[in-house]
Amino acid sequence: MIKSIFLIASTLLVVGCTSQSELLFEELPKEGWMQDQWVEFDYTNRLPKKQVSLYWVLRHDDDYPFSNIHLIATWRNPKGVEKTDTLSYLLAKPNGKWLGKGLYIKEHTLPFVERFLLDEPGEYTFRVHPAVRATETLVANKRLMGIHQVGIAINPILNE
Repeated sequence: MIKSIFLIASTLLVVGCTSQSELLFEELPKEGWMQDQWVEFDYTNRLPKKQVSLYWVLRHDDDYPFSNIHLIATWRNPKGVEKTDTLSYLLAKPNGKWLGKGLYIKEHTLPFVERFLLDEPGEYTFRVHPAVRATETLVANKRLMGIHQVGIAINPILNE
């Protein structure tokens, strides 16, 4: 009887975990996020033909000096094929009120790829770095202050 309960509970745990979201975070230096500093996330896909939604998650405080952020993002599949995209997100309303959730630390969930096909099992790598500059200049700030963490959310798309 106890073995049966354990077997059922283990099966439910394994089945439940395969359909759950994964959230990976990287803590950024207190001195700021360097514009050329890639933050890298490795994700091991165990299922063929798995569809997911990808989101960047950004956590910052009031020291972040801009109302938006521009990111350069890359992803690489297990065969080594790499793609790059330039992304732009609004983080505040025109009146300066932050759009994210939270009191002191604001968290933004920023759409990256709505339907991403993990077409084969193996290691996928996702990288991101900022590409922000002040409006009046062509030169990017060397470091972005106020950003505490950056992460990626990998949400499975269940069969519809």
